[in-house]
Amino acid sequence: MRLGSISSLSCDQLCKYLHSSLGDEYSNIINSFKINQVTGDDFVLFEQKDYETLSVPWKFQKKLKEIQGSGVVDNPGSTPNPSPNPSPNPVPGNTSNAPTSTGRESLETQRDIIQMKSKIDLLSNSLLQLVEQMKVTKPPTNNFSNLSPATQNKILNPSPQSKRIPIIDPTCVGANSIPKLTGEVPSLYDATLLPNLPKGRGKPVSLPSSCDGPSDDVVFSQVYDESKNCIAIIPNVPNPYDISSYGEYVVTIFDESGQREVLKSLVNVNPPESIILPKKFMIKTPLSEPIDGTIELMYGGRNMFTGSVTQGDADLPLNLLDGTFEVIIKPNKSNLLPLKFKMIIHDSVRTTSSHQNVGRPKKPKEMDFVLAWGESPLDLDSHMWCIHPNGSISHVYFGGRSVDKMSLEADTQNGFGPETISIIRLDGCKYVYAVHNFSTEGEIAQSGAKLTIAHETSTLFERCIPNTRQTGARFWVVCTIDGTSGDIDFKDHFEFHNSQTDIPLKYK
Repeated sequence: MRLGSISSLSCDQLCKYLHSSLGDEYSNIINSFKINQVTGDDFVLFEQKDYETLSVPWKFQKKLKEIQGSGVVDNPGSTPNPSPNPSPNPVPGNTSNAPTSTGRESLETQRDIIQMKSKIDLLSNSLLQLVEQMKVTKPPTNNFSNLSPATQNKILNPSPQSKRIPIIDPTCVGANSIPKLTGEVPSLYDATLLPNLPKGRGKPVSLPSSCDGPSDDVVFSQVYDESKNCIAIIPNVPNPYDISSYGEYVVTIFDESGQREVLKSLVNVNPPESIILPKKFMIKTPLSEPIDGTIELMYGGRNMFTGSVTQGDADLPLNLLDGTFEVIIKPNKSNLLPLKFKMIIHDSVRTTSSHQNVGRPKKPKEMDFVLAWGESPLDLDSHMWCIHPNGSISHVYFGGRSVDKMSLEADTQNGFGPETISIIRLDGCKYVYAVHNFSTEGEIAQSGAKLTIAHETSTLFERCIPNTRQTGARFWVVCTIDGTSGDIDFKDHFEFHNSQTDIPLKYK
């Protein structure tokens, strides 16, 4: 066996060595090393920011750091050629086949290096174990009051899509079926056998928790509902486009005092499906017309793909690496605006398809409100009310499509959308935007509705409907808009009546 320095390896040699040492599981990461021409000299100087720049998932960093820290590689190049006439059984007393003094010293030096490396590895592992033992667990915190009203509603009224998940012992090495959590819908723990839970409250109770995992920015919120005999839990990821936030976390839930443990479990935090890069885009105008044009994928400032959009369809390559991508859609028609947004790939997961809508150039103070939703309910309707300074109210919807510089451009009645309301804001006025479930089938709370708000040449906000068990809601009141400043105040409230006149009076 021959030892060498990692820093002496070329990019190709380093990638071959990493692949032989770590296996196919690391192929995506090794490809990223190739793309960025990382040499051995670069690798030994890696810092945490370099792993993050290359989007190396947290669970793969440990082994790479062990190799990096050793600085030594076995068999970095070709092995020494054997002697032309080896003599496996040298004749006693015949010194012609015996190692020379220099050869013996070389062998002894190699053995010393191997022994020293082994001792360093043992010491390194011992230090890592000591650090883990000394690590101070973050104190439990109760984050429920810091959640938006929409997220509070999600966790208090879990969606039909919420699933019961098992408690996974964090000490089980190689545990299978680690439950996957996203910020879209809460997951549920069965509380039947759990200790230290409050009793007889008659309402859901929020509980504190602590966690350890890839990112210190990620926290968890949970509520115990005695009537449903479950704990609803949801991760809070401040920056959903940072893939280093995702991965395995150990979550510990405590009683209300934060002193007694209720449960400890391993979970796997995943990105919401809505931001995962699909295999295909379907792209339309605000009037639901498919577009032609081009699509680009940018990764770390580099163009990774350029393709065509034909009749609204854009197929993407299937062999993309994990990371954060900027998507740029450029329509061929000059009266349509380019669309830019971010999406991610984490753990090689891709969705099948994604619907997107391009915008159009707008005048000063003009805003577009583009509503899209899922297959059910079939008919959701956009409504905009303008409350004038004198108290009078204007209303644009399918029954009156144009009034006071507000207009409805499409009324979709077979699912998905889009429906677009355009306004030119009037000074001193206040606007209220809401979505009405006109259909008699399906629940608006489970419609998957998304509102995109665009102003002049940019997209200001995208707002998704809270996905809850709420039944019977007829309106989703999304926001109010200041006509002078354009400031948006999101409400995310459900209304259960069917009166179009009550909405502006309540939210004026």
